[in-house]
Amino acid sequence: MKPCIFLFTALFMIASYSLFAQQETHPHVYQAGLSFSSHNNFGLNFKTGNERTLFRVTLLSASMGLSSDHGRTQDSIDIKTSSAGAGFRIGFEKHIPVYHSFHFIWGLEAGGSYSYNKMKQDMSGTINDYESATWKITPMADLVLGLTYTLSDHLVLGVEIAPSLQYSFGKVKTTNNGSGSPIETVKSTSSVSFGFYNNPTTLTLAYRFAK
Repeated sequence: MKPCIFLFTALFMIASYSLFAQQETHPHVYQAGLSFSSHNNFGLNFKTGNERTLFRVTLLSASMGLSSDHGRTQDSIDIKTSSAGAGFRIGFEKHIPVYHSFHFIWGLEAGGSYSYNKMKQDMSGTINDYESATWKITPMADLVLGLTYTLSDHLVLGVEIAPSLQYSFGKVKTTNNGSGSPIETVKSTSSVSFGFYNNPTTLTLAYRFAK
């Protein structure tokens, strides 16, 4: 299953770039900007091509976080968590004029993301002491649908939705540090899903110029 998904992603990227190259007969367009799907979830995107077809690359928000909760002295409970993640998408989009500076866009993307989470609970040697670490890799492909509006000739505002097909796989490692020797367990996880996830609507703000 995994090799097939990665092969599909590679073929998709090659086909997307070929489509973009074949239609490069209009003035060359470059576009760089930011995408927002919530107040703390953002990405960087770069697009290049012509007025009708753009090759697009998006770096999803790279994230890293640390947190620590401390109980009272009599409780002796300490919980520490850490997390990290990043992802990317690559594909193409087609532009269809609607009215003046409004364009309807549709396209296809493929890519993936990686996430890691770790949590440690310390209760001063009780049987409830434990530590867990989880990593997950998610290859995906999605359909891009949206609208853009061009202000002057350079500033572009856009809104997109992207229903996606995702396959996730990873492992969860848990260590219980109670009385006696630590007990370690490892569990593999996998899932296939289709639909809208997390933040289905993405807003974009970009600067564009043509040569």
